[in-house]
Amino acid sequence: MNYVKPYLIFMCLVWLPWGLICIFDTGGIADIIGVTSLNATGTTDLRVMYGGFQFAVGLMAARALFDQRYFANFVYALAFLASCMALSRGYGLVVDGSTTIYTWGVLGFEAFAGVTGILWLRTLSRQE
Repeated sequence: MNYVKPYLIFMCLVWLPWGLICIFDTGGIADIIGVTSLNATGTTDLRVMYGGFQFAVGLMAARALFDQRYFANFVYALAFLASCMALSRGYGLVVDGSTTIYTWGVLGFEAFAGVTGILWLRTLSRQE
């Protein structure tokens, strides 16, 4: 359990800033990954689905960092969310041919987050 705090700090440093960038600079999403909207409703949806989601995961990590009673909740959510994101991105990589550095990098991070979430859950269940 010595790795809980560094793990949570790392997750905060990844999820929170990217979430804030996506909320407040939707143009940055277009510049980095090529996703844009056709109208104001689409822009709002980008803020929510990219920014709000990423920021929420970062806040969950921060909550667990400051109160470790929430660590199990965080890794439970992360195990499901990141694993599903990695599987979806992997599928997209195959069917869409989106073999960019961004896609591979984010796929690697999402797979890491999902697998480590699952491993943390297994570790926690053994301690009970």
